[in-house]
Amino acid sequence: MVLFRLCFSLFTFNDITKASSFHTTLFADDINLHIANSCFNVLQTTVNRDLCKIDHWLRANKLSLNYNKTNVMLLTSRKHNPASFEVIINKHNISPEDNLKYLGVLLDNELSWKPHVQKVKTRACGILSKLKHYKTLPILKVVYNSVIHLYLSYSILN
Repeated sequence: MVLFRLCFSLFTFNDITKASSFHTTLFADDINLHIANSCFNVLQTTVNRDLCKIDHWLRANKLSLNYNKTNVMLLTSRKHNPASFEVIINKHNISPEDNLKYLGVLLDNELSWKPHVQKVKTRACGILSKLKHYKTLPILKVVYNSVIHLYLSYSILN
């Protein structure tokens, strides 16, 4: 199975990074595309043009895109209506999202960490409140470190 994944990744992603002007992040069978421009209209035009290139690359390699699992998030410090940012791939409209899950981390369009912290907090309160009456403090610390702290420190780069 590992060999299959490796071969699949080599076949699938070996040159997709050259198919468009997107900055491409690859992880297993996930592809994340990033692009920036200070002009909202130029950004929208560039995104849609380069997504056509990605779609063409996928078709040339006999692959297909799952439009239901395709997301877009607009990160901006300016007050733009994200709903006015139209992203279209092969006649499929992809609506901008306020929150996305990226490699287990919940991101929001303001990069505030609020959704991720709220998820971890909810999980922590549920687990620890159920265990606090039955387990000792050292055991609760082990549970915290293995189940909660992991999600808080997961995406921190050294």
